[in-house]
Amino acid sequence: MKFLPVLCLYLLASLSLQARDLPAYRVGDVADADIITPVALDVVDTAATTALRSARAKQYPAIFRSLATTNDLSQAFLTAFARSRTNFLAEMATEFHATTLDRSAVNSPDFDRLVTAFGVKHKDFPVPAFLAAEWARGGNGQAIRESSLAALLRIANRPICPDVVPQGFVIGETVRLVPVAALDEKLSFETVQLGQLLPATGLTTLSNAQALFRRDFPAGQQLFARALAAYLQPNCFPDVPFTQLTRGSAVYQLVVADHFDAGDTIIRQGGTIDAGIAAALAALNDKLKSISPPPVAAPVAVEKVQPAAPPPTAAPVMVSQPVASRAPKPPLPPRLRHQGVIVALAGASVAALAVAGWQFMRERRRVRAPRETAQAPLPFPDAAQADLTPQVAQAVREAVQQELASQRRELLRAQQAATDEIAALVRRLDELQVPMQQRLQTYEGRIQLLEKELALRNEENRELLQAKLEIVRRQLQTEQAAALVPPITAA
Repeated sequence: MKFLPVLCLYLLASLSLQARDLPAYRVGDVADADIITPVALDVVDTAATTALRSARAKQYPAIFRSLATTNDLSQAFLTAFARSRTNFLAEMATEFHATTLDRSAVNSPDFDRLVTAFGVKHKDFPVPAFLAAEWARGGNGQAIRESSLAALLRIANRPICPDVVPQGFVIGETVRLVPVAALDEKLSFETVQLGQLLPATGLTTLSNAQALFRRDFPAGQQLFARALAAYLQPNCFPDVPFTQLTRGSAVYQLVVADHFDAGDTIIRQGGTIDAGIAAALAALNDKLKSISPPPVAAPVAVEKVQPAAPPPTAAPVMVSQPVASRAPKPPLPPRLRHQGVIVALAGASVAALAVAGWQFMRERRRVRAPRETAQAPLPFPDAAQADLTPQVAQAVREAVQQELASQRRELLRAQQAATDEIAALVRRLDELQVPMQQRLQTYEGRIQLLEKELALRNEENRELLQAKLEIVRRQLQTEQAAALVPPITAA
């Protein structure tokens, strides 16, 4: 019990001691002692956070720019069809010396050789036998042209994306198609949010779209079908910047952290430091440095000018008065949000003083009480013992007073350190007000955007958007409540 006040002061100063003595471990090092955190600690797991954000980001739609290509496809097909008819009739006239042929000439081997040679020469638009026969008989092939164009447009109206997307671009579960007139058109965040939302399964790659088109043609017309499928082109192109922006704004608040309560062991002696433990030690070191008080030099300077042997009754006064008069009085911070720290320090101070007083009274009673002992009497008279008792009591009193004076100095240092610590914390919290205002503005803008989107959506998506809007409002209320905590005056 004699050293309990000193133990209390040691516990109060343990934060600063650990901030100075915490070794700088690296990954792969071996801990030479148990490391126990004296404060509650939240350590962000970078790898787990990245994995969680990547997994959750896939739940938000990938942005694609949707470009209308059907007009260009139709124009290119019709031009190629007419040019192929002109070229075929010219070669047929050269081979048969006639602009039209009868049934027997069309069914002759010479006509088959002409069709084969034309297909080899014009691989971009090989003419099938049934179309060549109609042209040879004088027809224009309008029915075949219209049916082929209709088959192309039926596939081209699907959302078709390139076979290869940019590296790192993940389509995810849903996509959002944003209509544009040109691929380099500038888009706004509001315009992107108004795009068409559909499942990722509704998006077809170019190779799959071409294979789907060729599936409707028989085996003998696959050469012609492959040539027509070449007119199909992608009409949806991934927009990487807007996809990263929308997904990042949705998942940036997701954090995976390991929590340590005060007194938890971070690593045992002999354990190997891995990446997670190294991050925890770095976070602990930073936190202890941020809350450790600066060294207080004023009380030390005052003690050096004090008399070497102050009177017993005046020692506490002479030590405390210069400290109070010379130590710089810190200005009251605008907001004290750590009232618990002040209460803890005050409670520790009261407990230390109470224990010291109890020890003093116990020692005093023990000196004054008649002592019953079985030891041999002292070799001097009883009168000398009576005269010596006040001297012993005085010596004990002086020792207790000196101990109280020392404890008072330590308590004053701890109180000054706590005041400086709270002031530093308040300054840091005040510096965070600007980012908080930016987050509040971001939330308000997001709410306005969701309200616009809610007004334009149909009944199927209205409940989902209403839930998203409620979540954002709740986050805004939480941030506002944290920003509007009333100031706490120092006790």
